[in-house]
Amino acid sequence: MQFNENEFPYETLQQFGLTREMIEDLPVHIINDIGEGRRSPVLPIKVNDEEGNIVKSRARIAFVRTEGNAVDVIFFPEVLEADLSKFNEQEKASLEAGKAIIASVEDKDGNMVKSFVQIDKGTNQVLSAPVQVIGKNLQLISEEIHLNATELSSI
Repeated sequence: MQFNENEFPYETLQQFGLTREMIEDLPVHIINDIGEGRRSPVLPIKVNDEEGNIVKSRARIAFVRTEGNAVDVIFFPEVLEADLSKFNEQEKASLEAGKAIIASVEDKDGNMVKSFVQIDKGTNQVLSAPVQVIGKNLQLISEEIHLNATELSSI
């Protein structure tokens, strides 16, 4: 596990309405996934806005290590509508139909990178992963479970 349960940032989670008990009540496989750095399922969150009102929403969470080796949490909030402004009409239609597409996407350094792109149905956020990363993962899986070329191409 990348993150031990005793490292989970419960104080931060509590600020968003996610108590220690709520996290511990999640199924074991989800706690293990979160501990491995994967995103959680969509969870109910609530925060106080500037005027003291409680705002309820939903989000996925994932843990990350800071430069000081502390564990922090990233929230992937539900948005009303996916931002598809950077895609052409055909790409938009495919994404809205629930399909993954390959498109050039700007990375954190401003470079355009060919990536697999899809919409997270739980949060409506646009997710992307570089083609090379997915290709490498598929290659490793193929070797591990001995897929032939036809089986690999169907994946």
